[in-house]
Formats: sequence, structure tokens, C-alpha cells
Amino acid sequence: MDPILLIIPVVSALIGWGTNALAIRMLFSPTERKGWGVFSWQGVLPSHAERMAKMCVELMTSRLLDVKQVFSRIDAEKVSEIIGPTLEQHTEAIVEEVIAQHYPKLWAKMPERLREKGRQRLRAEIPKVVEKLINELGENLDDYLDVESLVVDSFVRDRKLVNELFWECGRNEFLFIARSGLIFGGLFGSIQAVIWHFTQPHWFLPVTGLLVGWATNWLALKMVFEPLEPKRIFGLKWQGLFLRRQKEVSEAYARFFATRILHPEALVTAVLTGPAAEQLIDQVKIYANESVDQAAGLARPLMALASGSSDWDGLKTEISGRLIFVVPQALGEVHGYAEEALDLKESLESNLRGLPPAEFEGVLRPIFQEDENTLIAVGAVLGAVAGTIQFLAVTSL
Repeated sequence: MDPILLIIPVVSALIGWGTNALAIRMLFSPTERKGWGVFSWQGVLPSHAERMAKMCVELMTSRLLDVKQVFSRIDAEKVSEIIGPTLEQHTEAIVEEVIAQHYPKLWAKMPERLREKGRQRLRAEIPKVVEKLINELGENLDDYLDVESLVVDSFVRDRKLVNELFWECGRNEFLFIARSGLIFGGLFGSIQAVIWHFTQPHWFLPVTGLLVGWATNWLALKMVFEPLEPKRIFGLKWQGLFLRRQKEVSEAYARFFATRILHPEALVTAVLTGPAAEQLIDQVKIYANESVDQAAGLARPLMALASGSSDWDGLKTEISGRLIFVVPQALGEVHGYAEEALDLKESLESNLRGLPPAEFEGVLRPIFQEDENTLIAVGAVLGAVAGTIQFLAVTSL
């Protein structure tokens, strides 16, 4: 065989690798659309960040995570123990400042013993406020926490996150697809070379190049996801590459969501700025009013007598209104405990690891299903270009 024919498998291997590598790159880059009009492109994942996020949420809420059950792991007493000192400090200061500001003479004449008793009663009320708040969140969590909005907003706001998630979960498969182009391209190119040695129609290399470009991408995708269940093929046990890594992928997936999306700070922020944030604030005000009433004890009739019932109600409203700004700061101290108590990573990982292969495939397959035909078509077109290069090379030498 003419040594020049070695050009055919070499070019085929390089183009096979290049087309697959380009196809993978097209999944992730660029993050923002670049180019002009029909000649513009945005990575498949970034361009469909919202849809990808919704698919993740659907899988998570239907199969991986019972948000209410997970939240029930939060111990109200422990939370009170952590944020109690901060709330007590700010609450005492706010109460004394408001009363002293509106009724300085009355506050100055009030016996210290009575004021201290009020402080003690107020400190005793703090755990009750925290417990009521935690119970309210637990019983009506769906009203206060919109997991879908939290995940979707995170991915849409920072489209690099969707790239990060799927790269962490499918890195091995993406690298395999790119490298397999080199192997498959070389094998198919060798077959081209043998056939070309015996028959040399002008159309042969460009047409078979197109088929090789299509086949390398198609075959690589098949090997990543099929078969779903382990099967014996020529005596060898085989299963889709991605499915064989279920344990490893489950850990990466769970770690990503637990640390990058559903971490305690994000959850607290989502609750405080969510669809029912005002309703939650109103509830906190009610609890604060009740607590101030209870803490006032014997001083309450005296205050009401000196200032009038309506003024006393106004004082409570002002106090509870100021307390609202203290709650987010205090809740920030719970992040460490919440991360440990919720244990989201363990819940996600164990449940994902237990999915049957047909459902586990859905973690990564949607990426390719979105533009699978486009990616394969790109491989086919570049394969045809490679075939043309092969033809020009072997006929000009």
C-alpha cells in the first residue's frame, strides 16, 4: 500500500478528535452570545440555563429532596441558643431606647428593680419568639421558600454555574467524547484508506469523511449513556460510561448544590426576600408585640396608664418594627449550625446514588438531548471538510 495513504487515517483521527473537542466546547462556550446575527453562538448550557435549572429542580424535588423533611431537622432550641444573645442584646437596647425617647421622665423615675425585672422577662421571651418563628417556617415552608426560583435565579444570574455543575458531574464523559474522536477517526480512516487503495472515485473521501464525522460523535454519545444496565458484549461486561460512575457523580452533584446553591446563607436570603417575605415580617412583628407585652409585666399597666393604651400599642409597633432589622443579622449566626443540621449533601448524595439507571441518566443526558442533532451535524460537516482535505492531500502528492 502506498505510504501516502497513511495521510487518510491520520487526518481522519485528527479531525475526529477536533470535531468532538469542538462539539464539547460548543456546549460550554461562550457564556454570553457572541458574533453577528445568524453567525452568532452561545454555549448550549449557558443559553438554556433556565431550562436546565428547572430540570434540576424537578429531579431534586420529585426524587432527591423532601425540603420540609430536611428543614424539620432544625432544632428551635438550638437556634435560640445560638442567636439568643444577639437578639437579647439588641432587643433590650431597642426597648429601653424607644421608651426613654418617648417617655424620658417616666423611664427615669421607674425603679431599677422594675426595669431589671422587665429585662429578665424580655430575655425569657426571646426563645419563645424564635420557636414560634421556626415553627411558622416549618409548617408553611412552601409559602416562604421557593426552591425553584432560588435555583433558577442562581443559574440565570451566573450562567457559569450551570457550566460548573455539568462539568463537575460529566468531566470524564466529556473528555472521553473528545478523545474517542481520535481513536474512532483513526479506525474509520484506516478503512477509508484500504478502500481508497482499490477504488478512487472523487466523491469517496468527502462523502465518507462526512459519515466519519457523524459517526464519531454519535458513537461516543451512545457509549456514554448506553446500555443503561450492565450487559455482556463479546464476553465483556459493559455499561454506559456515565452510568458506571453513579457513586462518583452523586457526590459531585450533591457537593455542588449543597455548597454553591442551597447553602444556608442562600436559603435564609431566599426566605427573607421570597414571595411571602412581608407575611413573615408581619408574623415576627406579632410575636415581638406579644413578647413585649409579656415582658412588660407589672410595668405594662403603669405605662398604659401614663401614656394611654393607644400610645402603648404604638410603642410596641415601633419596637417590633426595629426588631425586624435585627433578625437577618441574628440569623446569619445560624449558618454553621444549619449546614450541619440540614446535611443537604448527604441527603442529595444518598438519594441520587439510589436512583435506577434510567432516572440517573437524566442528570447529564438533557445537555446532549437539547442540541444533540446540532452537535452531530457539526461533526458531519467538519468530517466532510476533512474528507476534502484527505482527497486533496493524496491526489496532489
